[in-house]
Amino acid sequence: MCQNLFNDWRVVVAFLGLWTVLCCAVFLHIMFLDGSAFLAIGPNAHTRLFNVPLDTWPKWWCVAVYTFVSTCIAAFASDSVAPFIVNTMQDHKTRYIPYTKTTCLVIIQVWTTYAVIMGTISLFVALTQIDFLIIRLVADLVVNFITTTYFLSDKVYDVAMYRQWERDQGAVRTQAYEDELSEVMVQETDCGASAKSGTTLLRPANAPNSDI
Repeated sequence: MCQNLFNDWRVVVAFLGLWTVLCCAVFLHIMFLDGSAFLAIGPNAHTRLFNVPLDTWPKWWCVAVYTFVSTCIAAFASDSVAPFIVNTMQDHKTRYIPYTKTTCLVIIQVWTTYAVIMGTISLFVALTQIDFLIIRLVADLVVNFITTTYFLSDKVYDVAMYRQWERDQGAVRTQAYEDELSEVMVQETDCGASAKSGTTLLRPANAPNSDI
């Protein structure tokens, strides 16, 4: 039962949705009772970003536009660059790469620098007040909808074929493991035979039989 629950992503996502709603309801209730400035919308003298008060509309719009554009870029990059790094450059099963090794190193270094700096700024922005968090959520949902639609464009809904594909993948992984294990055993056998052969060749011709 636990395995079926783990592999049924509809149930897992439904649980995540309920948990998200519950957490939001609880913390919003606490913030309402406390009069938290995080629930403010628009310019607010109590809202500060890097110790700068966002108390005018130009400041607020600057942060709002940055939040939307930056989130769109981050969502698009995470669906494009990140899978390439993980599935192509860092996957030991992928032998060939479409760029030079120097170019791949530059891609990873630029991606890491971008992720650290933009992630830090975005975290501070999202924690200022709730309207920036909502803007970030909307931007994420829009870009993820577009990229996921692109990924699903060539997919075909067929449960039976999907189950067969899972079984085939399991058989391929098992066969690959058995082939690798057999190769290792053959290499060990060859090394052992070579060592014995070498010992025989190096044995002096007049050595007594007890030395064998």
